Amino acid sequence: MATANITSKGIKKALNEFSAEKAIGEYVSNGFDAGASIVNIDVKYSEFGNATEIIIRDNGCGIDYDYLSTKFQPILESEKAYKRKEENIGLLGKDGYGRLTFFKFAQFAEWHTTYHQNKRNYTYSIKINIETLNKYDPSQPIESFNENQTTGTSVIFTGILHNISKPFIEKNLVEYLKSEFAWFLELHESKGYQIMINGKPIVHNDLITKKEDFSIEFPDDKHIFSCKYIQWNRKLVDEYSRFYFVNEEEKLKYRLTTKLNNKGDRFYHSVIVKSSFFENFVYDENDEETNGTGKLFNIREDSKIFSRLTSNLNNYLKQKRKPFLKSYSSILLKEFEKQKVMPEFGNNKWDKVRKEGFETLVKGLYEVEPALFVQLNIEQKKTFLHLLNLILDSDERDSLFKILENVIELNNEERQELEKILKTTKLSNIIKTLRLVHDRLIVLDKLKELVFDHGLKANEVHHLQKIIEEHYWVFGEEYNFVCSAEVKFEEALRRYLYILRGEDIKTKIEHPDKLKEVDVFVTGQDYRDGIHNIIIELKNPTSVKTLTNKQLTQIETYKSTILAIDEFNDTNCSWSFYLVGQDYDSNIAEKIDSAKNHGLKNLVYQSKNYKIFVFKWSEIINDVEIRLHWLNKKLQVEREKLTNKSTSAQEIIEELKTNTAKADTTNPLLKDM
Repeated sequence: MATANITSKGIKKALNEFSAEKAIGEYVSNGFDAGASIVNIDVKYSEFGNATEIIIRDNGCGIDYDYLSTKFQPILESEKAYKRKEENIGLLGKDGYGRLTFFKFAQFAEWHTTYHQNKRNYTYSIKINIETLNKYDPSQPIESFNENQTTGTSVIFTGILHNISKPFIEKNLVEYLKSEFAWFLELHESKGYQIMINGKPIVHNDLITKKEDFSIEFPDDKHIFSCKYIQWNRKLVDEYSRFYFVNEEEKLKYRLTTKLNNKGDRFYHSVIVKSSFFENFVYDENDEETNGTGKLFNIREDSKIFSRLTSNLNNYLKQKRKPFLKSYSSILLKEFEKQKVMPEFGNNKWDKVRKEGFETLVKGLYEVEPALFVQLNIEQKKTFLHLLNLILDSDERDSLFKILENVIELNNEERQELEKILKTTKLSNIIKTLRLVHDRLIVLDKLKELVFDHGLKANEVHHLQKIIEEHYWVFGEEYNFVCSAEVKFEEALRRYLYILRGEDIKTKIEHPDKLKEVDVFVTGQDYRDGIHNIIIELKNPTSVKTLTNKQLTQIETYKSTILAIDEFNDTNCSWSFYLVGQDYDSNIAEKIDSAKNHGLKNLVYQSKNYKIFVFKWSEIINDVEIRLHWLNKKLQVEREKLTNKSTSAQEIIEELKTNTAKADTTNPLLKDM
């Protein structure tokens, strides 16, 4: 009996990180390293579905008895030197300990191996148990006279641990082996390499997102490089994204990591390159994967060809990566939304333009450098995304570009691409803002026509209310639509609670004025983070030329009704009631003058969280024009060229149907109306 140069306890400690799946994978690797084309895993189960015996068989070259000490003696020492002698360059590169990992799933292991030497086959066995992993017990090799006897190795595992069940084998183990050996099976696809479990082959096609054949030729070189590109939908086990270089017999001569590893994205790939060019590779024993490719060649000219080849291959991968990152950037934004790390934007048109511009920037940055986002924890993502938004709001895109240049390494192409993204995002926002300002100015012009051109005979319900309902931004950007005319207070309360809480609550109001209807009801968050509600009563200048106490009393009725309904009276709520008409009489003018000490324009009454205002149509329109004045001046919009004179009120309504300034009046509850 031979003893390895480390204790059994030391072996277990050193290999403790192995899982049962990985341990079984080691024996599959040993089979392929021995030149096998098929590795069979046969499992026997008890009546309760637990594994009682596992046999792993391969049709490789077997374990030469003369090399037994190199296979079992140098525990945890690399066997790469021996693999090179056997010309199994770079296949799996295991570190000489796979044969002892069985303690993760079994108590006993017994090898039966047949090898060929001097035109004869020899067979012997090796036994190891879990208690003495540092000792192996080989029998003497016996010549095999069976003409049908082929080379290969079978390892029989008994005393299977209780956690190795049928579901483990058929799910966990299968998925692991697929992920570990997918690239290797693709490499030897034409030779029919397989891993079988109880006679059923493991199929890895579900790991492949894309596969493509292509070739590379250089005009001044006779060699043709036949290539196979594979994109994986997940990271393979213990394997980087690599180039695999094989000769005409598809023997792996060298492998090299691509330049798109560790980029922070999920672009997992392999490229198999076949050519007679690789036949005479000189592998450097001191450098498994050298970037100094001259070490691989005896001829300097070959080194230049290889450099051109790898450069072409990496450029090919960059082109494949672009559409992948573009499509994945949308998924990334959804992940950010779920993680609640994105800046918050309102529902008004301005915020929608800002949000779209911000998302365009984030997706563009991800496409240039994914690691900016995905290699961060939740708090870091939130901080970075909010800082990006602040920089955009401050219009310091040039500063952002300088910062990113210092944070990430950009080649010339990526630098130009990033600069283009920043400029395009800015231009896109300007164009959308131009259109929005343009359309809002149109709305104001049409509103002027309705209220000041009495010949149009505009009425409240079909014309004025219609415009204000769809363009309530006239009264502020931060509001959400609750309801408009023909909605009773009970239904208004139901919709109001849905907007605030997201709950559809059937409400019932006991109040004599519960059947009253308001013209427009909007709600939103004000700058104090409280809830600010506005009830708007519109008066048609044609029928009501001057507002009096009669109309003011109508507003006070709305206020009294609101005060009497508990659900409307959260302490965090404030209410404003707007009465809007052509003009108001001297009595209302006196009330406004008396309330000037409150510092609020057009205020006639204030009590706690309730305020009543009376506006002229001209004042409302002028206030909006003042809000848009700086944009109007900056964009130099020629107002008179925007619209043509309308001939009827209904024509105005039809014209504004496609206006982009229209506010969002959608509400899930409205589908029931």
